[in-house]
Amino acid sequence: MPIEYRFQFSVHHFWTGLQRYKREIWWMRPFFQNRWLWGLSCVLALSILANKAPGVAVILACLIMVGVLLAGWPRSLSIWMLEKKFRKSPFYNDEITFSLSESGAHVRGRGSESRTGWAIFTKARRFADGLMLFQGPNVFLWLPDAAAATAEDVAAAQNLARSQIQDYREG
Repeated sequence: MPIEYRFQFSVHHFWTGLQRYKREIWWMRPFFQNRWLWGLSCVLALSILANKAPGVAVILACLIMVGVLLAGWPRSLSIWMLEKKFRKSPFYNDEITFSLSESGAHVRGRGSESRTGWAIFTKARRFADGLMLFQGPNVFLWLPDAAAATAEDVAAAQNLARSQIQDYREG
């Protein structure tokens, strides 16, 4: 019996998956674990780039750090830019049914259908709220637990991915 995940491939879905994906990149982990490090990096970069007007650079850097730490405006700006580009995708707001079985994955959308074997997945990561399947270093599929039909499907998908993908880890 196949394990099914149903979700809308929206900007929110993609953004959530992208955040989980970035946690898997070694040099980005410190920025996700510590927002102060991110703010300090902005201050340092602005100070170096604006060596002719250090007073202005410090004021600008402080404003950026306050925005990053308190207001969260870079996230809103990133989502807006992502949404603008994502609207051009043929999968924009498509209702996706993603099925997993012993033979591989089966993906159905409004105008497309695809079948792949397990060999295409290079690694899998289990997060507290979903499962991420990687196809090489830069391509990923985010399967949130909320999209699974039942709680048993989540456990079954986890066990299936663990048995089929060599590089499987709890994230």
